[in-house]
Amino acid sequence: MTRRARQAFSLLEIILALAILAGAVAVLGQLSNAGFENARLARDLTLAQLYCESKMAEIVAGLSPVEAQQGVPFEDTEDPAALEWTYTVEVNPAAQDGLLEVRVTVSQDPAVHAKPVEYSLVRWMADPEATGASGSGAESSL
Repeated sequence: MTRRARQAFSLLEIILALAILAGAVAVLGQLSNAGFENARLARDLTLAQLYCESKMAEIVAGLSPVEAQQGVPFEDTEDPAALEWTYTVEVNPAAQDGLLEVRVTVSQDPAVHAKPVEYSLVRWMADPEATGASGSGAESSL
């Protein structure tokens, strides 16, 4: 007896191929979700850095007071996404006299985001009270 040539795949081979395909699709789906999550995280960290630098620049320029503030929302911006962010300003004396350590922390609202992002900047700046108290001492008399 001669054996006939095979004309099609067996049921076992088809089920095995479908199982491999389903596993590959599941792995690719997880990789895609991880990529989207990392892209969201990178976007949010970039926004946090920009908002933090903006608030620090306002403080350095004198547009915002050099005082401690806690959980203040960004309200004076045209970007509606900024309403989901809050900032905190911490002012501590530095190790050297006449300097302040100003820390600005920007964070997302935890009520809106499951994994909120937080970013902080620290800058040392001259204490306005120390520099204002010493003054120039020079008065002109005519």
